[in-house]
Amino acid sequence: MAVRSNGKRFGRMAARQGWALCRDCRKEQRGDAMHQPISDRAPLGDYLGEIASNWRVLAGAGLGMAVGLQMFSYITSIFAPFLIKDFGWTRSTFALIGFTMLVTLPTMPIAGRLADRFGAKRMALAGVLLLPAVIWLFSRLQGDFRYYFACSAGVMAVGCLTSPVTYTRLIVERFQRARGLALTIVMSAPALTGILLPPTLTRFMAENGWRLAYEWLALFVLVAGLIAIALIPRDCGGAPVRKVREPSAPRERHFREVLGAPAFWAIFAGVLLTTVHTPLHGSQFVVLLNEQGLDAMAAARMLQVYSLGTLIGRIVCGVALDYYPARYVATISMMLPAFGLALLASPLDVAWAIGFAVFLIGVTVGAEGDLLSFLVGRYFRIEIFGTALGMCYCALYIASLSGVLLNSRLLATYDTFGPFLWLTAGAVLVGSLLFLRLPREAAGRTGE
Repeated sequence: MAVRSNGKRFGRMAARQGWALCRDCRKEQRGDAMHQPISDRAPLGDYLGEIASNWRVLAGAGLGMAVGLQMFSYITSIFAPFLIKDFGWTRSTFALIGFTMLVTLPTMPIAGRLADRFGAKRMALAGVLLLPAVIWLFSRLQGDFRYYFACSAGVMAVGCLTSPVTYTRLIVERFQRARGLALTIVMSAPALTGILLPPTLTRFMAENGWRLAYEWLALFVLVAGLIAIALIPRDCGGAPVRKVREPSAPRERHFREVLGAPAFWAIFAGVLLTTVHTPLHGSQFVVLLNEQGLDAMAAARMLQVYSLGTLIGRIVCGVALDYYPARYVATISMMLPAFGLALLASPLDVAWAIGFAVFLIGVTVGAEGDLLSFLVGRYFRIEIFGTALGMCYCALYIASLSGVLLNSRLLATYDTFGPFLWLTAGAVLVGSLLFLRLPREAAGRTGE
């Protein structure tokens, strides 16, 4: 009885001090730094030290993301004028390319599950080898838009292997104290590509044509992708090791586990509602600003404010996730655009109000990807991280498609952005509050 009583007292003491007991080996393991009380977290030196000691993982994942699937959101439109001019496609026909994102609804969860089953590094390598081949196929285009649509769908399908479901898994696996900051760095890499690559590609196409540009782009993605894989240490991103052979289980077991978790539905519904306004950030954004009474130069300055909000939002959210409860950070970060959208919908069409609104909207765009990976890493076991993240990312694509259709219908009916702005402001407010439904406790980090 004395031994058992002492054991109970030790267990209670360990729980108070932020320690966790591994169910498999019954050894004491330190809980994640982000789950500890703020006063118990590592000092700044240890916080930044984790970044320095895992620089290869950070560099490899960042470079892989920079030349992966998300890169195409920055470069697809660059080829559009050249293709439309050469083949006589209409802009409305070319706009149908947006529907290729539907391919990711089944392929993103599958890519995530493959990363969980066979290892993120192995699946990323498969994507690095396959994606350049699909890019090269664009150079064989002869004017058939169906061929171009099929290649674009192939990029979305294969590119899922070079998306956050593989590369951010490496971050979640290796980072504890500075996980939020590490995710911020990795998820910012595609934006850096979007800054550097478009001018270079445009000049190259003007001098050498779009076919050769596709061929060189394929080579660039292949070489940079292989360097990214080489940077990742051998002991990172491998297939999970099973110490005890388990009886065969249905493949759907992992998907059922994700769907059965209350945290999944809180994240999925929250992301779905808070990102339904994203169609405004693309081709419609300048049109929206013009409706606010801004000319071309003023709209360009507002785009700079928007970019500033994106940068600040990403950095602040990433660091805050390492020091404060994730559900509160998620709620505040994703709620801010509601006030920005409402301000744009209001009659207050003065420069400072529009700038402040644009800044608030940009904050979430910088934070949503980092936040999603962090929340999945917190509330789901690492063994099903890719599966859960792939399923949660479907909410982003569903929201984007729903927003396009909703905005189109409301513009056709009212010929103004006002109704869409008010409706999405309400959706963002409700969706952000759903993150408060996330459990207080994080998932265990034990093996299957």
